[in-house]
Amino acid sequence: MIILVTGANRGLGYELVKMGVEQGDTMIATYLATQDTGALFALAKAHPQQVFPLELDVTSEDSAGKAANIVKEKFHQVDCVVNNAGVLFESKYDLDDPIVNLDLNMLRKTVEVNTFGPAIVLKYFMPLVYAAKGSPCVINVTSEAGHLRTGFYGCLAYGVSKHGANMYTQKIVNYLRAVPEHRNIRVFMLHPGRMNTVMGKENKQIEPTESAQGIFDIIKGKVDPKLDIPFINYKGEQMPY
Repeated sequence: MIILVTGANRGLGYELVKMGVEQGDTMIATYLATQDTGALFALAKAHPQQVFPLELDVTSEDSAGKAANIVKEKFHQVDCVVNNAGVLFESKYDLDDPIVNLDLNMLRKTVEVNTFGPAIVLKYFMPLVYAAKGSPCVINVTSEAGHLRTGFYGCLAYGVSKHGANMYTQKIVNYLRAVPEHRNIRVFMLHPGRMNTVMGKENKQIEPTESAQGIFDIIKGKVDPKLDIPFINYKGEQMPY
């Protein structure tokens, strides 16, 4: 399979690329130029036929358009897009009045990456998914934080951004199901678990390798949830929404 993973230079994204190499897949591994890419480029050097590093700023239409053109010229199609790139600027311990003390610039940046990011990526890469055969897949990595349940009020910006990403995902699911030629495309909004990564270590429960394995089971159809609202965890189980 040809699989594109955003935010592939660290954490879950990097684990997905490594696992794809082990399974014989071609991994288009996107990265932000301002971040550390040493491990990713070392992996690409070791597996030049399988790992294709690609610079991509998910908040930039210009960047996404250029990246999509490069992929189209080289691969012609993409079997799976994993929108993994994301940010979390808050801590669960930042619980002072989030209404009065909300940093609006932080909220704007969070939404720009976590909500606009997947929409920008798919705007330019979805034609390559349409070109794929079989049962291509889109996985938008969201979060349990995107629910509407009562109780916890921390990480307001992150929760807002992930709820927005969930709504965006459901809307595209509804569209694809309404178009006969696109009903073969599987789309999920996925909570990857509370992982031991730079972004998630504060609440860690699992290692990113566990989440990556579950995601690959979904990509490969070993686990294939058929849900009206495909908000799932990395095991393929329905998440509360």
